[in-house]
Amino acid sequence: MTLLAMIITIVSIGLIAAGLILNEWTSGNKTLLARKSARRHQRWRIILKKYENSDGAVPSGLLRLFLNPESLAAFADVSFESVEYLSSAFCILYKNERALCSLFGGASDDLKSFFAYTLSTFQITDKEHNSYFAKTMLTYLSKDSVYLRQNALLAIYSFGNESLVIDAFHMIKKNSFYHNERLLADGLLTFTGDKVLLARCLMNVFDSFDKHVKIAIINFMRYEGIHDHDEKFMAIASDTEEDIDLRCASIRLFAKKTGAKTTRKLISIVEDSFDSDVWEPASVAASAIGDYDDHDDNKEAIECLLKAIHSKWWYVRINSSKSLSKLRISQGQLKILKETGDAYAMEELSYAMDELQAALDNI
Repeated sequence: MTLLAMIITIVSIGLIAAGLILNEWTSGNKTLLARKSARRHQRWRIILKKYENSDGAVPSGLLRLFLNPESLAAFADVSFESVEYLSSAFCILYKNERALCSLFGGASDDLKSFFAYTLSTFQITDKEHNSYFAKTMLTYLSKDSVYLRQNALLAIYSFGNESLVIDAFHMIKKNSFYHNERLLADGLLTFTGDKVLLARCLMNVFDSFDKHVKIAIINFMRYEGIHDHDEKFMAIASDTEEDIDLRCASIRLFAKKTGAKTTRKLISIVEDSFDSDVWEPASVAASAIGDYDDHDDNKEAIECLLKAIHSKWWYVRINSSKSLSKLRISQGQLKILKETGDAYAMEELSYAMDELQAALDNI
């Protein structure tokens, strides 16, 4: 065996041995972590069992267990294992509301974030027992950490208080923080109170919010099917001075409620902007028209889309073609389209019709 071969063999054996040792260490470490986790969970079972039918008063040393993230997670896990444990956990949270908020006052943002998230899972809707938690969550919204702000918002939604949600949104605005509208909308969906009342309260101060919060509110109402304010959103959608994203979000909301008035508004938006430099509202409206294939007369909608399919903007053309395929365009109208000599429009419509037919065949 040459020297090089011996070196390669020794190195290979060393790597294999190192891999085996690492695997053994990892397995042992996982076992150790599992045992520690089991001990933490069992400890909380004993504690919650001990404080059943009590007023929730516990020693300060026990409260300090909450400052350990693994222990805090175990507390939440065990609390939901039984009705008795959950009742005991609520008593501890209620009785020590002020002490817990004070305890986390000097904690890191990451730990505060986990505390806020844990609170959100308990959905403490009784104002008598969440007022200090609520004030603390509002202060968290002034922090730079987006994780802390998001989990503080989740806790606020879980309290089911409409006024508190509005205060939270104003706090974000006051601190000039950007908070993604998707996170805001998804968070609003977790609100534990009356969502229709929440929408009404938000609309009362709608104009005081920035674009991202407005879009979040609109999307929240779209997901929840709340159409009490469609008149306002129709006006926004038609206002060429409004932000484009806000106009498009408004169209997606009111377009969900079918009817002749909605159809006319969508047609008007398409006709006004399908070939303009601000084409996005026309694209969204053209797409929405295709969902109205059950109304009595598609003639006006089809005529509108037959114009829009010649738009200089690709998205307007493709959405118009998809909607035309859904509205069952006649052979005579297809012939008229062919006679325009617009090969691109005809090709896109043919593709959309084939795509729709394939989808129907697979049903």
